[in-house]
Amino acid sequence: MDRKRICIFILIIAFIPLISSGCWDKVEIDERAFITAIGYDKYEEDDRSNEERLEKETQENPINRYIRTATYPNVALIAGKQEGEPFFIYSTTSISWAEGRRQVALRDNKNYDTNHLKAMIFSEELAKDETLFREIFDTFQRSAFLNRKLHFFVTPNKAQDILMTDTGKNMDVGLYIEELMEKEIRPTRAARGDMGNIIIDLNESNGALAPRIVKSKDRLKISGAGILKDNTIVGVLGELETRNALILKGENKVVDYTIKVDGKFLVVNQTDLQTEMKAYEDKEGKIHVNFTINAEGDIIQHYFETPEKAFDAKYIDRVNKKMNEVISKELEDLFEKIQKDFEVDIFKVGEHLRKFQPDTWEKIKEDWDEIYPKAKVKVDFQMNVRRVGIER
Repeated sequence: MDRKRICIFILIIAFIPLISSGCWDKVEIDERAFITAIGYDKYEEDDRSNEERLEKETQENPINRYIRTATYPNVALIAGKQEGEPFFIYSTTSISWAEGRRQVALRDNKNYDTNHLKAMIFSEELAKDETLFREIFDTFQRSAFLNRKLHFFVTPNKAQDILMTDTGKNMDVGLYIEELMEKEIRPTRAARGDMGNIIIDLNESNGALAPRIVKSKDRLKISGAGILKDNTIVGVLGELETRNALILKGENKVVDYTIKVDGKFLVVNQTDLQTEMKAYEDKEGKIHVNFTINAEGDIIQHYFETPEKAFDAKYIDRVNKKMNEVISKELEDLFEKIQKDFEVDIFKVGEHLRKFQPDTWEKIKEDWDEIYPKAKVKVDFQMNVRRVGIER
């Protein structure tokens, strides 16, 4: 073969990969819908549309069981290429998660992409149904394309209403929720559970805290926590109760406390926290749970024109003593409420016994659900005020 033919042959061989490696299934970015939040509500008969009534439905073959709502930003608007709404929302009814994806294809001209999902929201009505909860959660857990750090919420409202809220910020609701959860000063009165941590907590101790998102006066608020057990929601905690639960878990490092000392209110800002939990069995076979919590703080609000008090050592001792009494009692009450009212081991006492008291755990693990609500708890909270601010 002469040199010319060899060169032509090499060029042909080199050219073949260039023409065969094209992206034959490509989807342009303006044809995609980058889903930022998905909400699920429990389907009720009143939600059934006229079109759905055309379908034959039986108890063994229901047509719908969920209402699935998804939101995504207007990418073209973000890029400054067109005007219009900052985000789009679509709801559909379905019998399963996969069916919901198929149904939305009949309603929206975009190609849905969940790789950038930021938040998942369950209505509390749906979260009370173990079957529905397990089905949806299992689907999200199995997906290799979803970020395990996506935020999971429960809501007393409809998830659909949450995602349809006008935040007044001219931005996509899913992105707005993400910013609420990840800003520099993080909320101390709301749980912080992402999907990955909630899955771990449910697997380890069959209990978890999920942040609640509520709609009040047409505004969204992250407030308190839902208590999960047996893959359902069994109760809710208020904002201060959630704050105290996170202190017991050692997660609330920075907290503001308002207390009354000598008839006047002052604010102590907690700047550090060290929480240690120990569980053991006494000679009578009773389980004890002891929390030792050491905190440091600053006085950030006192009473104007009384500078001498804030610098008086005896006064600081009274502040510390008052803090220790009040917060210790609040934390004990909160533990007992979760322990007795909901019978949920969100503080992983059983897991602690399994790791550090294996012999004890082997004896009681089969009866832990009956033993845990009767365990004795003692909380020793010790505040040490380090700084009292600047007087000018």
